[in-house]
Amino acid sequence: AVAGSVAPCCFVPYQPPTNTERYQHTDDNPVKLAAEQPVSTFSIDVDTGAYANVRRFLNAGQLPPQDAVRVEELINYFDYQYSAPTSRATPFRVSTELASAPWKPDALLLRIGIKGFEVPAAERPPANLVFLIDVSGSMQSPDKLPLLKNAFRLLTQQLTARDRVSMVVYAGSSGVVLEPTAGDRKHTILAAIDRLEAGGSTNGAEGIERAYQLARAEHIKDGINRVVLATDGDFNVGVVNFEALVDMAERGRTSGVALTALGFGTGNYNDQLL
Repeated sequence: AVAGSVAPCCFVPYQPPTNTERYQHTDDNPVKLAAEQPVSTFSIDVDTGAYANVRRFLNAGQLPPQDAVRVEELINYFDYQYSAPTSRATPFRVSTELASAPWKPDALLLRIGIKGFEVPAAERPPANLVFLIDVSGSMQSPDKLPLLKNAFRLLTQQLTARDRVSMVVYAGSSGVVLEPTAGDRKHTILAAIDRLEAGGSTNGAEGIERAYQLARAEHIKDGINRVVLATDGDFNVGVVNFEALVDMAERGRTSGVALTALGFGTGNYNDQLL
């Protein structure tokens, strides 16, 4: 080589990161005539996740995908300080407000607010929680597994001796990293959380099956029995069919085990699946 020369090297053009986020398409609810259909029903479960997701896009200077904007989740994100029932005998209280629609003065807009009876924390039933944690390679970024671990550390501080916590991880294969443990053994639970590391492909179905097995084995009668799935939703090994995964969750529900899905991260976040 000639002194001062630069050895040849290959040139790799910059490839922007691929965005594979997925959102389920929803159509607007149709307008119905009350004279023809006087009865209306609506669900009273509360979802708020779309608000934080929309806020993420706006803070990044981007418009969110149309299907990421679910209006009811933006409305339900805020605390309207509705009056709660004063006793269990009244399970919920209804607040209503009627006003002219801002976009059509001759139309009326009715807001219906529902506030359930709030059970004091000291009276909360014992909980049997199974943390089902995605530790695949796609969970390495700071807004995924590290954020997840911080969230579960906060949750651990709220557990009591009556509660039971198990932990299942999944990547290429699944495994139990924390056998059922009393909630007051916080050092043991936190140590298991600290050991979590990301790597591998995502076999979510196998982990879900293992988590439900643990939840059923430790079932607490009249308690809270729940699998808490934490992932970016990027299932790419095993059962990846949407309907099949929904069927797994529904079968778990019939056995008395509920499912909570927590979505983390950006870029490959699968909102439709979660």
